[in-house]
Amino acid sequence: MSETKKTVPCRYCKHEVEKGIRRCPYCGTHNPSMNVKQAFVWTVSAILFLYLLAFVLQAVKG
Repeated sequence: MSETKKTVPCRYCKHEVEKGIRRCPYCGTHNPSMNVKQAFVWTVSAILFLYLLAFVLQAVKG
C-alpha cells in the first residue's frame, strides 16, 4: 500500500512542497506550508500561554 503525502504550495515561491516540512527545498523559506491563519493561531496561543503563566506566577509569589 503506497502512502501519498499531501502537498501544498509554498507560501513564498508557490512550488508544491510536502505539508509540514520545516524548510522549502526550492527557496529556503521556513515552514513553507504554514498559512496566515495557522501563524495567527500559534501567535495568539503563545501570547495567551505566557500571560497565564505570568498571572499564575504572580499569584503564587504574592
